Amino acid sequence: MNTETLQGIGLNDEQIRSVMAEYGKEINPLKQAQANAEQERDSLKSQLEDVNGQLSEAQKNSKKGSELQGQLKDLQKQFDDSKAKAEEQLQATKKDYEIAAALSKAGAKNDKAVKALLDTEKVNFDDNGKLIGLSEQLEAVKKDNDFLFADENESNPKPTITSKGNPNPDGGNGNKALADYSYQELVALKTDNPAQYQTLVEGDK
Repeated sequence: MNTETLQGIGLNDEQIRSVMAEYGKEINPLKQAQANAEQERDSLKSQLEDVNGQLSEAQKNSKKGSELQGQLKDLQKQFDDSKAKAEEQLQATKKDYEIAAALSKAGAKNDKAVKALLDTEKVNFDDNGKLIGLSEQLEAVKKDNDFLFADENESNPKPTITSKGNPNPDGGNGNKALADYSYQELVALKTDNPAQYQTLVEGDK
């Protein structure tokens, strides 16, 4: 979603800023999690390159004697251990990011609370890099603790808008602000009920 798209459905600058601010609240945490994962990946990669450089240097000097042979063996073990640890940490970071994204998609109100009910040790990646062992757990947790998740109707409600200050003849409260709507909801409202959409836009000016 971008400014040009919102302008295309008839929103003014102030309304666009409100919608983009709400959109940012949802997407920024996921962007930060991805940035953190990439930063950790780069740090671990640098560590591996450093150890690999020492290993290569020792290999060049390995013919100088038994002392260097021992150094080579130690460095080889250090490299193998560092590589295994780096791969393990990268997998853990990737898994945490994927789980966070899945919780957000499922409508979790509190990621920590929901994650505490999951057995993340049973969540892994298949040969294609796809997360397995999570969806079944999420369904069970959601069934037993539905209060931890946003209601589907709540997260994507049917827009019902009335003129500002007037009661809704259909029984809706008409109090939902423009910034409370997602981009998809605004497009749906404009398509399905242009009159209500126009009332919402004009009422927020």
